[in-house]
Amino acid sequence: MSANLGDILTTQKNGVFAINNLSQGTLRGLGTQTSITITAATVIYVGAGYLVNLSVVVAGTTVGTVSNTGAIGTVAAANALCAIPNTIGIVRVGQVFSTGLVVTPGTGQSVNVTYSPG
Repeated sequence: MSANLGDILTTQKNGVFAINNLSQGTLRGLGTQTSITITAATVIYVGAGYLVNLSVVVAGTTVGTVSNTGAIGTVAAANALCAIPNTIGIVRVGQVFSTGLVVTPGTGQSVNVTYSPG
């Protein structure tokens, strides 16, 4: 039994879809967007996505917070995704969010976040 052209093309199409899905998964885990340096409460993104990591550029004197919300006015302990430590360095987060990202740096902190929308 030999394959016809339709079977061959379908197999090739399925391979392309598989490679594309692998690529999208890899990009999500690495992050596709990085914020500007944040020094005050800032809405980074509204919608669902994946928070990859934080980069604390200036440590400051208190910890900050990243929240799963789409507005600064709705930041609360109940929607906190993670704390931003007041030490310089990169913090791997790996956290899914459903509403948005609001970053509230601690006193004197400067922070960048890397995330993937969707």
